[in-house]
Amino acid sequence: MAKRKPWYKTMFERDYYDYFYLSGPRTEEEEALWADDQVDFIVRRLDLPKGARLLDLCCGHGRHSVRLAQRGYSMTGLDLSAYHLRLAKAEARKAGVKIEWLHRDMRDIPKRRKFDGVLNVFTSFGYLENDGEDQKVLDGIARALKPGGRFFIDTMNHDNLMSRFTESDWFELPDGSLRLERRAYDIHTGRTNVDWILVDKDGERHEQSHSVRLYTYTELEAMLSKAGLTVRETWGAYDGREFSMQSPRMVVLAEKA
Repeated sequence: MAKRKPWYKTMFERDYYDYFYLSGPRTEEEEALWADDQVDFIVRRLDLPKGARLLDLCCGHGRHSVRLAQRGYSMTGLDLSAYHLRLAKAEARKAGVKIEWLHRDMRDIPKRRKFDGVLNVFTSFGYLENDGEDQKVLDGIARALKPGGRFFIDTMNHDNLMSRFTESDWFELPDGSLRLERRAYDIHTGRTNVDWILVDKDGERHEQSHSVRLYTYTELEAMLSKAGLTVRETWGAYDGREFSMQSPRMVVLAEKA
């Protein structure tokens, strides 16, 4: 029997983008404003000059890469999804910006490239099979950074999610579709396993499943330190609020010595 591919190698294709990403709670206009606000925050916190070389690790369809390129940064976007990279390239052409796009696993950052900053946002960390593989990602980021280079990571806050954990919920989307989320938390591995089921307005059913290792702040800080990265600041959301157990996000800025 052929070995089943890891979920993250097959999920981020057209069905995910059309039925799950685009069916989120925000309209297209709200999504654009939300991304603008995120990039405003990233630019302020990285505090790097225009022309600095940035790597958007797990860049998806390029919403952050394109905006950062428009602000004068030299951008490289890396992602495992060929479909998302095609969307990203189209967005870059539309915006009139030049970006280097790399179709690679996040553990495979080109060893000869050196960056002033690396960003990994929208909970794109913790997908891999075990903690050791996630550590390889951080080790690769540290190698790719110049001395004094900065790493910006944004993920869900483990403590907040656990405090309000529910096994399932559903909601109706503006177009009349129904979306169900079923969740299970594995206390032995620290992974949240999620099934998404969407019934569209025509009654057609679409399903996606994924599994994410959610690290606590203490765990992530230890892994960053092992990679040679020192945490400089932490926030609880993109509005700059103080990080706490109740924070919706864990937004961390680390630096290479």
